[in-house]
This record gives sequence, C-alpha cells and structure tokens, in this order.
Amino acid sequence: MKLPLALAELGLIDEYEFVVQPSFVGHGLTLFAGLSKRVDLKLVSRLESGSGAVAMRYEPRR
Repeated sequence: MKLPLALAELGLIDEYEFVVQPSFVGHGLTLFAGLSKRVDLKLVSRLESGSGAVAMRYEPRR
C-alpha cells in the first residue's frame, strides 16, 4: 500500500470513494496510517443500499 500513501502525501488524489459494509465482528486496515499529516476530506455524496452498505465519496479540502 505504498503507492496510495505516496499519492495522498503529495496531494495528488482528487477523490476518495469508500464502501462500508455492515459487520458484526472483525477488523481491517487503517487507511491513512503512515501519513505525516491529516487528510482533510469533504463529503460530496452518500448512497445507502438496502443491505446496509454505504458508499461515500469525498474530496480533499484544499
């Protein structure tokens, strides 16, 4: 996961899309671990499916 972190660090990502699935138990990767500064994101759109999954689109604040 070095390339996405390098692109985020340089401010070269124009849009982030996340799909969050409901889960009872488990864990996952920390998406922004390893960045030297916080990524400030603005929610642009949100779509919820009938299954409970949520798709969110963010843009970095500049």
